[in-house]
Amino acid sequence: MPPATHSKKYSPSKSHIWIRCPLSTLLNQSDESNETAASRFGTECHALGEALIRKALGIKNYDEEEKTLEETIKSLTLYDEDMQAIADGYANEVIQIFDYHKSLSFEKPILFLEQYITMPFDKTAGGTLDCGIYSDHDGGTIEIIDLKTGRKPVYAKDLETGEPNSQLALYAIYFYETVIKDLYPVKNVVLRIHQPVINNSNETKLTIEELMAFKEKVVVPAVLKTKVNKLEACAGNHCEYCAGRHVCTAYNDLNLRIATTISRPIDGFTDGEIEMILPKLEGFRKYVEDLIEYATTKAKEGHKWKGYKLVPSKVSRKINNEEKVKELLEKEGIPPLTPGKLLGITEMTKKLGKGRFEELIGPYIVLQESSLVLVPESDPRKEAIINKEENKQ
Repeated sequence: MPPATHSKKYSPSKSHIWIRCPLSTLLNQSDESNETAASRFGTECHALGEALIRKALGIKNYDEEEKTLEETIKSLTLYDEDMQAIADGYANEVIQIFDYHKSLSFEKPILFLEQYITMPFDKTAGGTLDCGIYSDHDGGTIEIIDLKTGRKPVYAKDLETGEPNSQLALYAIYFYETVIKDLYPVKNVVLRIHQPVINNSNETKLTIEELMAFKEKVVVPAVLKTKVNKLEACAGNHCEYCAGRHVCTAYNDLNLRIATTISRPIDGFTDGEIEMILPKLEGFRKYVEDLIEYATTKAKEGHKWKGYKLVPSKVSRKINNEEKVKELLEKEGIPPLTPGKLLGITEMTKKLGKGRFEELIGPYIVLQESSLVLVPESDPRKEAIINKEENKQ
C-alpha cells in the first residue's frame, strides 16, 4: 500500500525544482499548502479515469475495497460534465494504447494504474504513477502515461534542453528498476502526456540506455547535491513552483538584478538588450505577484500596511428567494422568466422602475462579496472587516 501522504522533499512532480535547486528539498519538505479546488479536481479526475479503465478492461483492485463505477462517481465532490469528459478521454487513450501493445505482443501486456513507485535514493522518496504499461513488443517496451488536468502546457520532452520530462523520467526509471527489471527485458521507453483541457497530447521515445544515462547524468548528481550539509540555492524559472521562494535569498536577488537591469527608459534599450531581458520578464512578473500575494495574506491575518486596505474585489447582487420574486413579478403583470431562468436584476429594474424595484424586490436582494484585494486607501470602496481567525491562512 502507498503511504497516505507523498514525500514533498523528493516529489516527482516537483523534480524540475529539486533537480535544479538542492535547497528546495529543504524548503519544500515542510510545505503545508492547502489543497486547492484545482488540485482536488485533478485528484478526483484521476480516480474516475482509473475506475473507467478498470471497468472497461475488467481489472480488479485487490489492494483496496472494490467500488463500482457508480460508487466512485458518488464519492467525487467536484464531479461534473467536464470531469467526466476528461476522464473518458484519458481512459479511452489508455485503452487504445493497451490494445495497440496487445496487438503487437506475444504475451498480454501488463497494465499498472495509480501505482506507487519508490525511489530508493531516499526512504521517503516516491510518487504515484498514473499509468504504466509493459509489453514484449519490439524487445520489451515500457510506456508511461501521465494525465494532466491543468491549463499550462506540459511536455514529455523539455523544449529547451531536449531532456525528458523529469517527472515522467523518474517514474520510468524506478518503475523499470523496482518493478520490471528483474522480470522482463526492456529496450524501449515511451513517455506520454495526456492534457485534454488544452488539447495537448505529446510523447517522446528513448532507449532504456538513454533513460539510464539521464539517471546517471542528471538524477544521481542532483540527489547527491541534496545530501550535503550546506545546500546550494539556484534561482530560475523553476522557482515559481517552490513553496520556499518567499524566504529564498537567491530568488530575491535574481529578481532584484532584473529590476536593476530594466531601471531606465525603455527607448534606451538596444534590440539585443531587449532580447536578453524578455525571457526573464515572466519570472519577474511572478515575483511581483508573489510580493502582492504575501502582502495580501499578511493583511488578511490582521497586519496593517501603511496607506493600504483590504476591500472585496467585486460585490454582486443575488436574489435569495426566487419563488417569492416570481410571485411578486406575476402580480405586477410582468412575465418573471426568460427561457429557463428568472429575469436578471437589471431587466427587473427596467420593467418595474428603480423605485418600485427597490420597494418590491429590494428585501430579497443580498450582496455577495468576492475575494479580498489590497488597494491604496484612496480607493473609494469600503474597507473590509477582518476576522483574524477566519482569514488566517
